[in-house]
Amino acid sequence: MSRLQMLMSKAGAVAHLLAVELSTASAGDRMATVQELSERYQVGKGTVQAALGLLEEAGAVEIRPRGKLGTFVAAIDHGLIWEFAGGRSISVAMPLPYSRRYEGLATGMHASFQRAGVPLTLMFVRGSTDRMRALREERADYAVMSRFAAQSDPELDIVRDFGPHSYVGAHGLVVAEGRAPDDAGLRVAVDPASVDQAELTAAVFPGLPQQQRIEVSYNQLNRHFADGLVDATVWNLDEIDTHISSPVTVHPVEGLADDATTSAVIVARRDADAVPTAVKAALVDDLVRTAADDVVAGRRIPTY
Repeated sequence: MSRLQMLMSKAGAVAHLLAVELSTASAGDRMATVQELSERYQVGKGTVQAALGLLEEAGAVEIRPRGKLGTFVAAIDHGLIWEFAGGRSISVAMPLPYSRRYEGLATGMHASFQRAGVPLTLMFVRGSTDRMRALREERADYAVMSRFAAQSDPELDIVRDFGPHSYVGAHGLVVAEGRAPDDAGLRVAVDPASVDQAELTAAVFPGLPQQQRIEVSYNQLNRHFADGLVDATVWNLDEIDTHISSPVTVHPVEGLADDATTSAVIVARRDADAVPTAVKAALVDDLVRTAADDVVAGRRIPTY
């Protein structure tokens, strides 16, 4: 019997339900009894036993009864369980891959999900506010942003924190050549789509007059400096040489080296379902950070 035929049978339908249930299980976990499963799915006990048999024959799970203690998961292949559960692709909203660090994170995510046997869809969305919106509107299962941005939204849970300098190397004050950082008349580029950039700019330029606040996205920054439309900005320094061709000076700013602004995190909605074991394994896999570091160091070609 083919896998498709198995899933189209009554036992196959129950096997699918069981796989969804088992997707958050691990070896050693106690399972519901056949009687409990029969009542839960409103099918006969024979159908439940046949469904368990399908999963075991496929090598997706090994069940071991322990008498009065109940039935336990002895072994589980989360890749196969994910396939029986429907095999849907997990969507992760990522920053646009304009820096080596962002390319590295995308490469690491791709590699870790591939190793876990879970299909992955990377959505590249500019600005942490829009990535948060994608989560709230359930267009994405997870999102990548700075810990600083994630902590600004009480509806988000941090699933993985990659640590300092995994999101950006540093932020600094970028000023057009010939202008002083303390010039009261500076026209300052602000990106309202970025929680980090907007908040850091407000910290560096408290009380900035509205007429000196120029809304600019990162991909417009070079043109605005070149055309003399802005004089300064607070920005991610990783790729500033690549994205700004106009002569500028970069100044360190006290207090902008906070770990929260440089640490990349993966977040999920607080009210989301429990994270399936296979997905959790992919999200916390050390391969993500290792691959990201290799891309940044030039040891690995970005692949995502």
